Amino acid sequence: MAAFQGEIGLQFTIHIAHHYTVPDLVHLAGVARRHGFDQVWVNDNLTYRNLFVVLSAMAATVPIKLGTAIVVPYFRNPVDMADAIAAITELTDGREFSIGIARGADVIAGNQVEALKPLTTIRETVSSINSLLAGDTVTFRDYPHLADYFHLNPDWEFKLGFTPKAPVRFYSGGGGPKNLKIAGEIMDGILIGGYYIPVALSGKLAGMLGPSRDIAAQSQPGKKTFDTCELNVSISQDRDRALQFAKPYVSHILPTLRIMGFTDDELHVMGVEPGLVDKVEEAFANGATVPQVTKLIPDEAVRSCFVAGRPEECRDQIFELMEEAERLGFGQVCFAKLGPDYEEAITLLRERVLSN
Repeated sequence: MAAFQGEIGLQFTIHIAHHYTVPDLVHLAGVARRHGFDQVWVNDNLTYRNLFVVLSAMAATVPIKLGTAIVVPYFRNPVDMADAIAAITELTDGREFSIGIARGADVIAGNQVEALKPLTTIRETVSSINSLLAGDTVTFRDYPHLADYFHLNPDWEFKLGFTPKAPVRFYSGGGGPKNLKIAGEIMDGILIGGYYIPVALSGKLAGMLGPSRDIAAQSQPGKKTFDTCELNVSISQDRDRALQFAKPYVSHILPTLRIMGFTDDELHVMGVEPGLVDKVEEAFANGATVPQVTKLIPDEAVRSCFVAGRPEECRDQIFELMEEAERLGFGQVCFAKLGPDYEEAITLLRERVLSN
């Protein structure tokens, strides 16, 4: 795996793979550690297992770096997040606790909460939590949007009653230029999420990364930033199961590409009919569930956002995408979504893909 010199991580997407209990997820984190992966990330969704509970259970048992990919700032107030994050660091034996943060998917979180002023919300959340973790006294008159949104007393003085025991670093999970500007100004790096494959294939990625890295060099001189990309894979010995597993995620990603400014011509190049994106957007707008929308996704559309299938047919695609990550200076490639059977996928990745 000389083509990529950085860390290799895994993402557990627990709102789709919701058949895994908390003990199951802890076991899978142990499998990842035994196979030599560097980090496990967990995502955030209402009505599913709370990501901080899952990460606490992992941290108490498995000596591996952990993170959120991503945490949604609208789901819990910043003081609650700060004390949860600080408490988890008491379990990590000094390993970094990584906080990927973004507004959440429009088609899910955007319908569950009033996602008001997302850029202001992210900026104020990161700034206030960093101050709390640093031991500062925080009054939310300095963060007026959060004070209003969460009904926090703007004059009350909040101060954590204990000190974090490991570094906490923030990574922007939002890929828009304004999100990436905030990342360069106040965060520790960028987490290019489930759209890494289409933005890499389209040639857009270098243009996204450059301005944020330039801002970071100016705003945080001397600070070494660290960028991660999520490489969506669905790997199984059963090819059809691998493809079917990927489709719910594809149903989320395709509308996001339109929001990101992908043209119809670029969608065609990726093997996606623009009319399919229209159908997916319309279905979600009309209240369709993820399983219902998934039925709209044909097999040929999966490759636009995923490497899916048996390990031998995935290997060359994965190597090419990891080579691109190395060329673009990423510090970590995170294999995301994984496949219908996480333990099988983790094992196949290590023994049948990355070992060659």
